[in-house]
Parts: sequence; C-alpha cells; structure tokens
Amino acid sequence: MWGLVAAVWFGGISVAWGLFFEHRAAERADAAQAQAFARRLAEVNRLAALGSLPPGPAVERDRLMADVGALAFDRFDEPGRKRARALLAHRLTSLGYAPELQSFPTGINIVGTRPSAPDAVEPRIVLVGAHVDTVEGSPGADDNASGLAVALEMARLFQAPTRHALRIVLFDQEEQGLAGSVAFARSPTRTEGLRAVIVLEMLGATCRTPGCQRFPAGLPAALAPSGGVGDFLAAVANDTDPALLPLFMRAAGPGLPRVFGLPVLDAGAAMPDTRRSDHAPFWDRGLPAILLTDTAELRSDRYHRTTDTLEGIDADFLAGNAQIIANALATLLNEPPPPP
Repeated sequence: MWGLVAAVWFGGISVAWGLFFEHRAAERADAAQAQAFARRLAEVNRLAALGSLPPGPAVERDRLMADVGALAFDRFDEPGRKRARALLAHRLTSLGYAPELQSFPTGINIVGTRPSAPDAVEPRIVLVGAHVDTVEGSPGADDNASGLAVALEMARLFQAPTRHALRIVLFDQEEQGLAGSVAFARSPTRTEGLRAVIVLEMLGATCRTPGCQRFPAGLPAALAPSGGVGDFLAAVANDTDPALLPLFMRAAGPGLPRVFGLPVLDAGAAMPDTRRSDHAPFWDRGLPAILLTDTAELRSDRYHRTTDTLEGIDADFLAGNAQIIANALATLLNEPPPPP
C-alpha cells in the first residue's frame, strides 16, 4: 500500500512540475512575442516618420462613385458574378490590360497586367487586388464594389509604363473561404516576381459617432486610434517587407484620411481577424502583402446586408483612400532596384 501511495504522490508531483514548467514556457513565449511585436512596431513608426510621399496622379471622385454604382448588385450566384466579370473585363480591356481569366474549381479570377517599361532594370510586379463576389442578397456597394472601383481607378491612372509592372487581380469567391486568392497564391508562375500585394477590401464606410468604431480581438488598447470614430483607413501588413506598411502611412498627406497602420507577425496567427481577406494566402507564402480596409463590421452596420447600397458610401472618404493608394503606388511602381 505504501508503495502505491508513494507512486501516486510522486506522480502528482511530476504532473504539477510539468504544468508549472509548461506555464513558464508559455509565459516566456508570450513575452518573446510581445518583444518582437514592440520591435516591429517601433521600426514601422520610425520609417513612417520619414515624411510624406510625393503625390501620385489625382483620382476622380465622380468616376469612382459611378463605378461603385455600376457594380452594386448581388454578385453571389453565378449569373451575378458573370455579369460583374463581363463589366470588369470590359473596363480593363478599354484601359489596355488584355484581361485573362483564371479558372479554379468554384470560380474565375480576372487578371490584367500592364508590363513594365521596356528599358526597366530588374523589373518586378506590384499586384493590386479586390474581390468580386458578395454574400447572398447583398448588393455589396462597400463590400466590395468600393475596392473594385479603386482597383479600376489604379488601372486607369497607371496605364503608362513604369519601372515595375502593374497587375490587377479581381478575385472570385472571397466570401467562400478566399477560394480565388488561394488558387492564385498557390501558383508559382503567378506569384513569381511579385514585389508587393495590395488588397483592397471595403474602402467607403465611415461612422462618426464617438464609440461607433470597434477593434479586433487581441489589439492592445494602447494601439487603437483615438476618438472612437471610424474615419480612418486601416492598413495591415505582414513583416516580410518592413517598409511596405510605413509607405502607406506616409502616403496620407494633408486633406486625406488618416492611416492606422498595424503590423502583424507570423502571418497574423495571434490576431485571426487580420486574416479575413485575400491578402492572407499571400502572407501564408511569405510574400509581402498589405490589406487596406475601412474595417468592415467593426464600423459598418450595413456589412453583409441588403442595405449595403451606394447611399451608404462616403464619397469623399472613398476618394481620399483612393488618393492614398495612388500616392503609394506611384512610389512602388517606380522604386529603384535594390543595391547590389
């Protein structure tokens, strides 16, 4: 009996010590993660403080709103998505992008590329993407006709050759598990030579009542933008290219919306809400990608509803966000090659 008691006692002690050391290991891992995030945030803020970027080409507010209006219809089922693809492919064709259709088991992506300048040194590709589809029953003016309209505006503004190529990718089936971007990102030939991926996900909603803006779980309270109102553009980027996020923060000049920049580590594993769009499959492959968004349901009461119509779009906010993107894109597309 005493042997049994001793065995149980020693077993209990072993389990207790095991749990103790597990807890200590978890604490050390959390502390290391927090330190890594603090270092990354400090570097982002240092680079963002370098000053505003030169202005890019001027966006056209009325054209943006016209495109949002033209795309604000239910794009959930195949007939709706086919109608949207036809409209988008026609616009890209008119801009000289010769769109290609990339089929995958549940949908079709639209891919249009404007090549780099013929004499460009070490040209690469800057990808601007937005998703085509909606949830069932929603016209999706903000989600995501706003992103599509800005992608088309970038295609129009940057028709002339630059040092790097511009690729416009309009992803299908984002609302169905990011299926279109997963199919694209898994293709080595399609991701070869990518300099950066810019994903446009809802860019037209604001809320201006104090406390109306919410934030994703896991975001430290000290980092949340002040005021509690939804009048900023959120930019979320991985750590593959430390300069990408600060570039978009520097692109916000006078008269434009403020940019809230959030860096993530480990492809957003510690903050799952940061992975909910077409940038995530590129993060998972270690490619530099940034999400630009109005924060969706954390701000808008029209998200995924029948009320997501053109009337809910803040035209000045949308145009301001598009100008920020144009400013950053002008710098990225003409970025010199890295030093030898």
